[in-house]
Amino acid sequence: MTILVVDDEPMVQFLLSSLLQDEGHTVLIASNGCEALQILEREPVDLLITDTHMPRLSGADLVRIVHQHHPTLPIVVMDSYPDAFLEDTTADGVFATLVKPFDLSEVRQVLQTLNEARCAA
Repeated sequence: MTILVVDDEPMVQFLLSSLLQDEGHTVLIASNGCEALQILEREPVDLLITDTHMPRLSGADLVRIVHQHHPTLPIVVMDSYPDAFLEDTTADGVFATLVKPFDLSEVRQVLQTLNEARCAA
């Protein structure tokens, strides 16, 4: 699976990239929503994992734009307060949320749930 990780924190980029690559996935990294949109224009992606608070283009705006142009792309949102994110913005296209700081086992669980959902479809 090709996974796009969007976060402005280098440590989060490193941790997620390391975990996902160890699990056999191809990982693309963007530091903000604008970079993510550029990557999505030229690369096929199977999953988007995005922070909500980033410079240049917020995660909420990124989710809205991606859902309009890639309505079947699963999106995982990372936030310290994901319930507030889900209440303030559309949850369309959001497959799951991760509460920051998260445990890497939670990321594995989200991937497993996504794989199960794809197999059932």
